Amino acid sequence: MNDPLSLMPFATLLIATWASAALMVLGATRLNVLDHPGHRSSHTRPTPKGGGLGIIAAFVVAVPIARHLDGLPFLSVATFGMIAATIVLAVVSWLDDVYQWRPAIKLAAQFAAAAILVGTGTRLSGVAGQAGDIILSVMWLVYVTNAVNFMDGLNGLASGAIMLACLVIACVAPSPAVALPALLLAAAIAGFIPFNFPSARIFMGDVGSQGCGVLIGAFGLMLADTPPAFGAWSGVPLLMSGLLYDVTLTLFRRWRAGARLTESHRDHLYQLAARGGMPPALVTLIHWGFVIWGGALTVAVVRGWCGPVPALLLVLPPQIMWTWQVLIRMRRARAGGA
Repeated sequence: MNDPLSLMPFATLLIATWASAALMVLGATRLNVLDHPGHRSSHTRPTPKGGGLGIIAAFVVAVPIARHLDGLPFLSVATFGMIAATIVLAVVSWLDDVYQWRPAIKLAAQFAAAAILVGTGTRLSGVAGQAGDIILSVMWLVYVTNAVNFMDGLNGLASGAIMLACLVIACVAPSPAVALPALLLAAAIAGFIPFNFPSARIFMGDVGSQGCGVLIGAFGLMLADTPPAFGAWSGVPLLMSGLLYDVTLTLFRRWRAGARLTESHRDHLYQLAARGGMPPALVTLIHWGFVIWGGALTVAVVRGWCGPVPALLLVLPPQIMWTWQVLIRMRRARAGGA
């Protein structure tokens, strides 16, 4: 792996993953599965929403090939679980994009995907006892999956955040079992981004947001399974702090207001920012900045420059400043009759 020539097959695979994802996304723009504008939408015309098909398909094909190039069997139990969980969730999500199923069906698919991952070894260990570790792992996977799904409402926001997070994970992960799939997912998303940001020819749809969500959640569990001294368990919470903070704060605010948590809404901070007049592309770039800041903190943690708990505290000031700015803009917009 240190010989440049030995890296050529991996570089070729990354390029092939990027290109195949882009080609499949381009093909998906011709499918007649459209996202029609609604009261929560930031777009004004019907737009295809099958972009996630290209991301997930390219990733699922590339992972076994990458393992083979690394001298490993095409599939381990954990890798099979990752691929199976992603396919199950992607298939159900795609059918939901087409047929608009009840939320309970989507939630059941999320729990099924989480159970597959946990059952094949992608889970916490030594935290709260065996049963507790299983429960915590499943809840983490479902929560992150939903968080990414909820935040996929502006062009490039969720997809770009996950792509950047995966690049950092690939750099800091102590094992190819984590680094390779993270890098491949980043390559697949890179094939999608030009079709979605800054203007959208296609959206990821649930097939992309939920598939990518469960994968980034799985990478978090895989990092957490490294020695505690390494501190990598804080990696995904740091990298995804912008998305997780927005979703958690929004759910808390709606709970305090007595609103139904399962009801569709436009109360996320990123939605309020866009409604308050901030350009959507700028909102997306700000969220990418949160990932970059989280990435810097992640590198500091794994190199021993900063403890994981102080690093988690350091992600809060930018989030608090962002919250303050968004709420100020909303008050001004309301005062102006917007």
